[in-house]
Amino acid sequence: MVGSAIGDAFGAVVEFFSAERLRRTIGKEWLGDFLPYAPDFPTDPYGVWQVGPPRGTGTDDTRNNQIFVECVIRNRGFVNSQLLAIEYIERYRDHLELPPQYHALAERHYRWAYDWSCAYLGMKEMPPGEPTLAILQAGNTFPMLVGLISLAFAGLLYRGEPERAYLKTMELAYNDIGYAKDATAMLAAMVSAALGGAGAREMIQVGLDTDPFHYGENRIMSQWIRRLLPIADRSTGDEGLANALSRELNARHVFDPVEILGFPVAAVYYTQGDPIRSIAISANDREFDAQGNLVRLRDIDCTAGVAGALVGVLHGIEAFPEDWVRDTLDANKAVYGIDIEHNARRFYELLHT
Repeated sequence: MVGSAIGDAFGAVVEFFSAERLRRTIGKEWLGDFLPYAPDFPTDPYGVWQVGPPRGTGTDDTRNNQIFVECVIRNRGFVNSQLLAIEYIERYRDHLELPPQYHALAERHYRWAYDWSCAYLGMKEMPPGEPTLAILQAGNTFPMLVGLISLAFAGLLYRGEPERAYLKTMELAYNDIGYAKDATAMLAAMVSAALGGAGAREMIQVGLDTDPFHYGENRIMSQWIRRLLPIADRSTGDEGLANALSRELNARHVFDPVEILGFPVAAVYYTQGDPIRSIAISANDREFDAQGNLVRLRDIDCTAGVAGALVGVLHGIEAFPEDWVRDTLDANKAVYGIDIEHNARRFYELLHT
């Protein structure tokens, strides 16, 4: 859980920055350090909720993942899709209990999950006017990254039982469609395998092999990850790998699960689970123009957050520098009131003792 939050904050500092802005901000085009936010860094419903927050402050990725964790804790180790939907509805209902400066930000952040959850539980009919986000996404778009940034820890429900973790996550990912559900469940299978003692490459292989619905050769996520791993095999450096993966994925939508899961999985595979390098490579997911020039960074808080979750479950909290851990725990507690360390310990007590 800490690894995911570190990765989220690592990338959020320069997420979607143009090449020129990136060079102006950090003096180079490679993000290799855990940087502080600029003093005037703006708020956003899906970003940070405090102007210029302390280093380690997470975005919607960290907030959504902790909603899942707190739902499990609230129900004493049990969770199903209905309870998770109710949790999201209650977060939206209670957003005015947050500090006043967060009200507008929280309303927009929690609204997407509220719409999805009400639709899922049959609590709202098709609106007569403007359709809800749930209707728009289900009817007129492609799979996106919702589950990957809200259920990164679902695999922690089952130690060393990847198929069970996969099937449970398929149920929980009620606000995903198409291969986004498979991507989220595949991530859960990897996390479960690593929690059971699998190494980095074994963990990835388990994710590829866990296929209880027998998608086989038609499985989009498996096809793409198998396409990305040979790129990692041919790479001779971290920056070279990031560039090669970026060019391979350049045509994908910036929120495509193929990219959000495939990029960090290839990074973890290449470094064999090295925590710092895996996060840094994943945080350099880039967009190039036709001439090969860097245009901007992509959704790197998400790719780095997924990488952080994978290397965190592989190696534990000791894998990260002490100041990274301290700043991340302190920042999310100070800005959002989220006690990640307490949540992690309570989650473990309820599920694994």
